[in-house]
Amino acid sequence: MRINTRETYRKLIVGTILSVLVFFSISFVTVLTQINSPLHRINDYYELKIGFPFEYYHEFMVDCPIPNSGWNINNLILDCVISWILVTGLYLIMKRNK
Repeated sequence: MRINTRETYRKLIVGTILSVLVFFSISFVTVLTQINSPLHRINDYYELKIGFPFEYYHEFMVDCPIPNSGWNINNLILDCVISWILVTGLYLIMKRNK
């Protein structure tokens, strides 16, 4: 059984591109669920949490004109790795079964 390395690299690159698109889509959906939602308007308190399954960005209002925000880089890397493993793995399995 001969392994075609060019085809394997192409599949990994396509899987990586798909995982990036899925990661951005999930992050965008987590923002959309919080923007202008009546569930997040409790006593004019503004809060934004981005990330699934782990929150990697958090913004909240302490003083009115300037919001406080913070990044959790470990959670960001963990979310990226999880999405890459899941999406690329599923893509490789689907391509193998064809």
